[in-house]
Amino acid sequence: MINHKHWHYDRDWGWQPIKARKIEVLEFIYDREEVTSHDLMEQFEYTYNSARCRLCQLRKEGFIVRYGRGKWVLTQKAYEKLHYHGVLDKRYAERLRRQREAEGRIWFIDSGAVRMAKNVNEMLLTFDEAIRIARELRKEGLI
Repeated sequence: MINHKHWHYDRDWGWQPIKARKIEVLEFIYDREEVTSHDLMEQFEYTYNSARCRLCQLRKEGFIVRYGRGKWVLTQKAYEKLHYHGVLDKRYAERLRRQREAEGRIWFIDSGAVRMAKNVNEMLLTFDEAIRIARELRKEGLI
């Protein structure tokens, strides 16, 4: 997960790879809608103190605000930065692509839940399975 394209000079006088740039952290928060220090630790392999430091830095710059105990959400300034970098447009395009793919599929009800089939054959297989199960239940006298 470490981004080895970017390096920084650490306090111990050595070059270290940057684990996540600011825009990557903001994208992660945008995807999750709210984050905690532990979320950053899992995603970017931060230590707990580094994650808290990153969140405090973003708060001081006005990109996030505290929402509840230990939870952080984006501010309008962060949304403007994400829009400037094209992240919001990219996410919107992905959502439209997934929606168009879903429109081309067949929706049906299976075991009381709505399911989606890639094609009619997949849907028919599930109906055949349902008929087989119904016949078995009828033989056992449960229906």
